[in-house]
Amino acid sequence: MARDYYAVLEIGVGATSTQIRRAYQRLARRYSPDVNLWEHDTQSLFEEIVEAYRVLSDPTARSVYDRQAKQGPPRSARASTGNRASGRCGDDAKVAVELSFVQAATGTSLDVPFDRFSPCPTCSASGVRADGQSTRCDHCGGTGSVWRDAGTQDTCPACHGAGQRVSDPCPDCRGRGVTLGRATVSALIPAGVETGAQIRLPGEGHAGPFGGPRGDLVVITRVQDDPGFSRKGHNLYTEAPVTIGEAVLGGRVPVRTLEGVAELVVPPGTQGGQVLRLRGRGMPRLAGDGRGDLYITVKVEIPRGIDARTQELFRELGRLLPRPEGRE
Repeated sequence: MARDYYAVLEIGVGATSTQIRRAYQRLARRYSPDVNLWEHDTQSLFEEIVEAYRVLSDPTARSVYDRQAKQGPPRSARASTGNRASGRCGDDAKVAVELSFVQAATGTSLDVPFDRFSPCPTCSASGVRADGQSTRCDHCGGTGSVWRDAGTQDTCPACHGAGQRVSDPCPDCRGRGVTLGRATVSALIPAGVETGAQIRLPGEGHAGPFGGPRGDLVVITRVQDDPGFSRKGHNLYTEAPVTIGEAVLGGRVPVRTLEGVAELVVPPGTQGGQVLRLRGRGMPRLAGDGRGDLYITVKVEIPRGIDARTQELFRELGRLLPRPEGRE
């Protein structure tokens, strides 16, 4: 049965990062294979504890996990998908996806196609030909793992963790119990991701050999640039052209934001290059705690090609205005 990662770590869904870390450290000491050498059930629980911490300690992975939990029962990447519980866990699959700037800002759901190993349908993941046989692995004694001199436990290199040796392998999977095929997984991309963000989907990676559980699918994001914005963390930066009259007298000018056009209040006496701010108009924060800000650099536009009457008005205005500081 699938396990709830919060239940595995014995914490509530509102636990802080500090509480998650302390719960993991407490349980890891209790169920470490170094302490419980021969209790295989305890070793399996320890793997679940490690996985739960890996997901819940990563803000992005935790956000995705919480959203998926609302849509249905949570999945455990260690839940067996085959008929041979001795098979080791499959490797993680990594896929890069490209997002538009708007998709990164609003969040989106993508169908991600990729190649992954799945249980061989011909031999039902056993790795054995229909009329073939398997025997206990002499290298590991059928346990699927071996101990090194340093006291660490590794997957048996002879049987790849299955505990069995195949004398007549399946022709389709060559005795490994898995075949490579195309798969498509729906990935929920949270709002606010940046280039290089990793979204971990538990249990959607490669299937392990001989019925072993799947690893995770790691979706790596690449966000396209936007011609109107530059980004630093959760804050956005842009420019707004204003006329001389708006800069001197103040006014309201239209500014593009992620949600559309908004009005920017330009105070009287605004200088060219001055930076104004619209609070809460930046990128969403992955942790769900509000948004960044939008910073607007004012660009005062100097008119060109003005007629004689306008030139005379500017000359008269120039005589009335005070000279800049430092000029006689």
